[in-house]
Amino acid sequence: MLRRSGWIHIENNRLLCARTKGNDIFHLPGGKREVGESDWAALSREVLEEVDVDLIRSTVQESVTIKEKAHGHGLQTWVSMKCFLADAVGRPTASAEIEEIVWMRYADRICCALATQRAIEYLLEQSIID
Repeated sequence: MLRRSGWIHIENNRLLCARTKGNDIFHLPGGKREVGESDWAALSREVLEEVDVDLIRSTVQESVTIKEKAHGHGLQTWVSMKCFLADAVGRPTASAEIEEIVWMRYADRICCALATQRAIEYLLEQSIID
């Protein structure tokens, strides 16, 4: 099981997603924990690397944990993605290994990794996105 943290950032009822260079699918900004790293430390580090914003620690709230098949890792590999809400300093922009960022609606979810699709479905159920 891969363990991942994802940042849920909503603007105008749409979810921020990113696509890594050379990849064909989108995911939530965030990533895998390094050895000994907390969920918060991984989330903060990865979001800064991917979309060039600093998350504000005092505003972090755990939202939902998604368990799904991991994209690009074979049929037997699953991912557990803890999703967090948090305010940020800065405007998201593609940075480091990110080729593109987009604002997803529910109808756009097919362009995303399965775990991100499940997060989008959850956000629709909560009436957070269109």
